[in-house]
Amino acid sequence: VHLYLLTYGGGLLPGDHIDVSITLEPRSRLVVTTPQGSTKIYKTPPQERASGVFTVLDDGMSRQTLDVHIGSKAGLCYLVDPSAPFKDSRYEQIQVFTVDCSQTELDRSSLCVLDWVTQGRSARGENWDFQIWKGRNEVWSEDRTTGKRRLLLRDALVLDEEAAVDLQNQTKIQPSGLVRERTHPHGVLGTLILYGPMFDRLGSFFMETFTSQPRIGGRNWSSITTTEPSRIQDRVTWTAARVRAGFVLVKFGAKDLEAAREWLGSVIREEGSIAREFGEEALFCL
Repeated sequence: VHLYLLTYGGGLLPGDHIDVSITLEPRSRLVVTTPQGSTKIYKTPPQERASGVFTVLDDGMSRQTLDVHIGSKAGLCYLVDPSAPFKDSRYEQIQVFTVDCSQTELDRSSLCVLDWVTQGRSARGENWDFQIWKGRNEVWSEDRTTGKRRLLLRDALVLDEEAAVDLQNQTKIQPSGLVRERTHPHGVLGTLILYGPMFDRLGSFFMETFTSQPRIGGRNWSSITTTEPSRIQDRVTWTAARVRAGFVLVKFGAKDLEAAREWLGSVIREEGSIAREFGEEALFCL
């Protein structure tokens, strides 16, 4: 099954709350994509009180919650476009995935989740100018006979401008560490979560590719032939690690969205298992 997630106008206004719940029955497969492109997070305008002091009404946060239950031998391929928080926007995202723990090895649930965020509208000069962007991904195991749950993975990213406001003059006090300074030189930050038998090969491929990368001080200077780094690698910084319960966690930062798509798409297509298991349309965002 291929599910397209749509939002009215292609984005979220201040105060918008979206809740999505999905259940995958045993042996089913689901591809989730976003044909509208990046999810736009619109700015949160200040509201003026009678006293003349500006404040944010009801925190002005746009929120999106995703709750997915994945049965045994079922597979979720969740490759969506990144969120694009506009200047002065506020956004929180919580994604919870529950897998069936009553099965082992090849009968386990499988999931591939891509979660990434851009610096905003670079064509308008936006460069991590939002107020706050919060994202959290959790994977739980559940015994359906007893209902007992166990946390397998929690991964969170908080990008906060950490700016104080002078209420007297209604001006921002410059913080000690702006988001753009902490994320420089990247215009995109992302996380890829891989778990289960359908994505074991892809996880191993990422690990092998990462461990084969040259490390600082690891170059053989006596070698006559030297390999120039690829154009893509120059624009992407990434790491991969195996964590508890058999997860492979990939973290990456890229100069821009084009570089991130080109790099991630090339690795996934070279390995090939997603296209074989879920079809080429699963890579719509790449």
